[in-house]
Amino acid sequence: MRAVNQPAEQETSYSLKSPLLFGVLQDLEPDIRIDVLDLNPAYPGILEFFSQYHCKLYLPGSKDQLLAVQPDEEEEDNTLTGKIESCFPLQADRQNAFNLVLLWDLPNYLDQRVLPALIEYLASQADEHTILHSYIHTRQTMPAQPGDYRLTPEQTVRVNLPAPWTASSPAYHQAMLNKLFSPFRVTRGMLLANGLQEYILRLS
Repeated sequence: MRAVNQPAEQETSYSLKSPLLFGVLQDLEPDIRIDVLDLNPAYPGILEFFSQYHCKLYLPGSKDQLLAVQPDEEEEDNTLTGKIESCFPLQADRQNAFNLVLLWDLPNYLDQRVLPALIEYLASQADEHTILHSYIHTRQTMPAQPGDYRLTPEQTVRVNLPAPWTASSPAYHQAMLNKLFSPFRVTRGMLLANGLQEYILRLS
């Protein structure tokens, strides 16, 4: 809850309506198995929420490893790709494409060479039915670290922010997102509370 007279950008936790994400989840067939990749750690709210679906939930806890990747200016792209792949040790025995990939707000914090390398890796684990979901900060400042996102039974997203709003936001617009997320492209977008833009992306 926000304290009296505390500006929204100073909140440390809040509930967020996420119509595009819950629209995707509502369209899932309960008796058809899906593969879901969540780059956040295995937060209890996520495990409880997806227990109602026939799904295999992949929780590699890759967020911190991806944030730690800082490529040198002269580093070859194939070396960077190898670093990205090492953040996903669960994928060696996979055969199916992911149906849903939850990026949350992580793309806002990744180096602009790391983000396309991550997306290239995810594209190798995707097909034409795969949905990427992400939140992009649109204000000039954003929390200094990515948030913790948990789905609730009331169909809201509970956001906990571990750091104050002191970082400069890249504020990616849609054309830039299509470039950084290639070969995925934005299919839907919606402005939410606290300056977050919600996006759904699919392979073009």
